[in-house]
Amino acid sequence: MSSTAKRVGSKSFIIEYQLDKNTKQESLLFCSDQHFDSVHCNRRKLKEHLDQALDGGHKIVFLGDWWDAMQGSRDKRGSKSSVRKEYQRNDYLNALVEETVEFLEPYAKNIHVWAKGNHETSITRFTEFDLLSACVRELNLKTGSDILIAPYSGWIILRLKTNRTSSKKSIGSINVAYTHGSGGGGPVTKGVINTNRRAVYLPDAHIVVGGHIHESWCVELSRERIGPKGQVWTDTQWHLQLPTYKDEFGSKGDGWWHETGKGPRPLGGWWVDMSHRWDQSVEKEVINILPRRAT
Repeated sequence: MSSTAKRVGSKSFIIEYQLDKNTKQESLLFCSDQHFDSVHCNRRKLKEHLDQALDGGHKIVFLGDWWDAMQGSRDKRGSKSSVRKEYQRNDYLNALVEETVEFLEPYAKNIHVWAKGNHETSITRFTEFDLLSACVRELNLKTGSDILIAPYSGWIILRLKTNRTSSKKSIGSINVAYTHGSGGGGPVTKGVINTNRRAVYLPDAHIVVGGHIHESWCVELSRERIGPKGQVWTDTQWHLQLPTYKDEFGSKGDGWWHETGKGPRPLGGWWVDMSHRWDQSVEKEVINILPRRAT
């Protein structure tokens, strides 16, 4: 199995998988809101999931807020207690890039698409320094990888091909609509209400995935479809909410998180498992999609 990624529009990308006869399933790891530089980042869990992708030869998509990036000397959002010792330098932003590059170097060739989050766009707005571009440029130069920087929201087309015939044969595509996310999620709905809103304006998506609110859920929406010849069938639109790797609740019980009455948040990401099979009823190979939590 091999895969390649390319940009096909200002906000659209294609990840193409070439499956061999021995490949029954391929998996893609989606994760966001790592807040890697925070003292609350669960780096052990983050490394565990990235190692799983590396060991299995699976690809990775980051959907924003890799950094907190709030601890600069002039940033009103920062606090001294949240500054890791690695970043207690005058060139704070350079330190963020350097440590990220060192940490991600083993995984760089597995990372295909890396989207911006609100923490990345905020640091650019406040300091006129693009952390993400600096980091990706360094990683690509250092490792020979080709990580693609993506906007805050967009599309990723997962295209599967197989060598079962003498020529490369397309099995089909999975349309992924992504966004880093917005809003606060809500203490009761946890952002699930967005599934129906997004389903309306993203009718071509097979998977809709977002982050930002540090919640985790998977909602399966069944849809009836009709083709140009009047054929009718049902399919599924999956909605995935990415959790976080930042555990602010599990601290000593002090700080902004506890003072504002927030509870614990789920940690980790989501895998998307893709398999293909011959469907006798339609006489063609079809793609099965099954989301699974990276816990």
